[in-house]
Amino acid sequence: MEIKNNPLYKIKEGDTLNSIALKFNINPTSILLVNNITPKNIRKGFVLYIPKV
Repeated sequence: MEIKNNPLYKIKEGDTLNSIALKFNINPTSILLVNNITPKNIRKGFVLYIPKV
């Protein structure tokens, strides 16, 4: 999957996987898949690729 052109999102204090997914109107699982991570990696300061809709 091409991710170079996907937007980035830096996780802020209080963010959850679901809250991030809601901000971008995407499925939380797609965030995990495109970043090859587990929900444990969702922590402040971590940078995520956001899948394009």
